[in-house]
Amino acid sequence: MTGSARTPPEQRAGGWPGARPVTSGTAATVRICRDGYPELPGPLCHGVIGKDGRIHLVGYGRTNHAGLGDDDVLRAVVAERRLPPDNEANTDGNRHFYGFECENLGDGKDPWPDAQLEAVEKAAAAVCRHHGWTSRSVIGHKEWQPGKVDPPGFTMESMRTRIHDRLK
Repeated sequence: MTGSARTPPEQRAGGWPGARPVTSGTAATVRICRDGYPELPGPLCHGVIGKDGRIHLVGYGRTNHAGLGDDDVLRAVVAERRLPPDNEANTDGNRHFYGFECENLGDGKDPWPDAQLEAVEKAAAAVCRHHGWTSRSVIGHKEWQPGKVDPPGFTMESMRTRIHDRLK
């Protein structure tokens, strides 16, 4: 989640680009997300959400998870307004967004267990509540970066609705 218009972007840790397809078993996924790999050093996110709903905290501060994305999307998230199409990759999202990776094959067929979706909802709501943000500050990779398709298997709008309801 990136923040609200009340907090300037340079003072925010920011967004939740949601669920990136990562899986090799939870322990291996956590290790990869914590340590990275030769082409991209870790940590690759702030937390990994396993299929069992457990959240593994693996990073803090800037992490290598969001990559380049659309500055128009960033402005919309900060202002907590409807997202425009992501048609550019001109802004480093890693300095603006919190990132939680979710264990999933990313093929649109691998299931999202209820425990995992509830953990996504709870983690995002906790970050929003802490910063005084609404569910509009929650985005997925596919809303940030052109060409990204994750998370497949659920819509970010449905997740934002769940987060909105939890924040009431």
